Amino acid sequence: MPKRVAIIDIGSNSARVVIYQRTSRFGFHLIAQKKANVRIAEGSFENDGVLQERAIQRAIEALKNFHATIREYKVRKIIVIATAAVRNAPNRSNFIQRVRKEVGLNIKVIDGHKEAYFGAVAAKNLLPLQHQSITVDIGGGSCDIALIENGNILETISLDIGTITLKELFFDKNRSIDEAKAYILKELEKIPKSFLNAKQIITIGGVLRALSKSLITLSNYSYNKIHAFEYTISNYYSHFEAIITAQDSETLAKLYIKPNRYDTIRQGVLIFLMLSEYLNIQQVITSSVGVREGVFLHDMLRGVGGKFPKELNPSIISILDRLDLLKISKKRNLKILQELFRLFQQAYKLNENYLKLLKDAIQISDTGKTLTIYNEHKHTFYIAQEELNWQYTHKEMLLIAAIVRTNREKLLYKTFYKAHKQLLPSKNILELLSLIYNLSNTLASYASLENYSFKLENQRVTIQSRNELYLLKEELQTFALPKNLQLNYSIKE
Repeated sequence: MPKRVAIIDIGSNSARVVIYQRTSRFGFHLIAQKKANVRIAEGSFENDGVLQERAIQRAIEALKNFHATIREYKVRKIIVIATAAVRNAPNRSNFIQRVRKEVGLNIKVIDGHKEAYFGAVAAKNLLPLQHQSITVDIGGGSCDIALIENGNILETISLDIGTITLKELFFDKNRSIDEAKAYILKELEKIPKSFLNAKQIITIGGVLRALSKSLITLSNYSYNKIHAFEYTISNYYSHFEAIITAQDSETLAKLYIKPNRYDTIRQGVLIFLMLSEYLNIQQVITSSVGVREGVFLHDMLRGVGGKFPKELNPSIISILDRLDLLKISKKRNLKILQELFRLFQQAYKLNENYLKLLKDAIQISDTGKTLTIYNEHKHTFYIAQEELNWQYTHKEMLLIAAIVRTNREKLLYKTFYKAHKQLLPSKNILELLSLIYNLSNTLASYASLENYSFKLENQRVTIQSRNELYLLKEELQTFALPKNLQLNYSIKE
């Protein structure tokens, strides 16, 4: 697979291009993206699905712009896909030929099942999924759904309901909401019974991301990151209803909806709310990735069964590929980390998942030095906040960031902790995890430290070593410690 890959997705409402840079076998990151509201489906539903000339011209102009960007980035592989509006159009062959002739791009039209599949590929690889889940991608011309369990895509279905479909058939004609609901329900009844066992909905696509953004603003949620944002539908039911029944853009603005979603958000939320009620699912996790990322990952991971290897986190791999210039082995750090964690685990009832997150923090601990060694922990903190995206919950992202932000003298970044207190563990636990992280890195830096061991008695930690390391004793005195915990050093007999 080439190092740079561009994916163009021509949807019913918008067209997008993303360019990914491969950094290693399992490392990648986004280096460019563009969006154009081409509305290629505009007017087609009232004309037997035929793409209208004005919409075709908008799409061709957007694709020319995308192609120019792709050439600037010297991309070696381009994949162009088109979804519902194009696949359902009687004149799709004419559109495809014009794009090939006027732009120089070859379009692959995918069916609804494939669209659902690619969205699920992105979700299962880049989200922290723990339950049987369904992905829901509400586009302009279709609603594509996939069932995922234990990292496997079990089933897909595509329903003929979309935001532009409802807009042109019902909302633009001032037909009643009840008529639109009846139309939606008829499609929902096609969903197989196997989907009724799912515990969580994964929302994909621009309309449902816009909905999540409104909820983040509405609830004063402390972490302004869409990917992996979770919520319970019943907590926001009145907000959903207010969006659906909004009569003007002024009302939608007050509901924290962005202007570019005014004409499709009501229809999208109506479909989503009815779908969640039909499937009796309350728990939602938002995905910032979808079909485009699924196409890229399907290509990238085809030799390993379409999944990243277990215990490998793609965010960590990408950070290390790009930002760990020192390439210093962390084996010693990780060995000491594990010993210290086990020492404290039972006494402080530490969750086993903390060990995994501490290991990830250790892995990226040198990346801040890419900028400068001065205040390197602050640079690493920024990297963690911005680049830890894939497979983590928001609580996990913030915890790793908090751990790497600390240094020996000042254990907690107070403003950060205060802002995200609801998403972070107790201050005492965070201080303890930070101690384990900093102590592991410090002890690992003493190559002459031999035959060491740790002992915890009566809230007193003793580090024993065969060597006399006066510098180590001096450093231990600078560590900020959790309440009532003492840290000592002694020579082994």
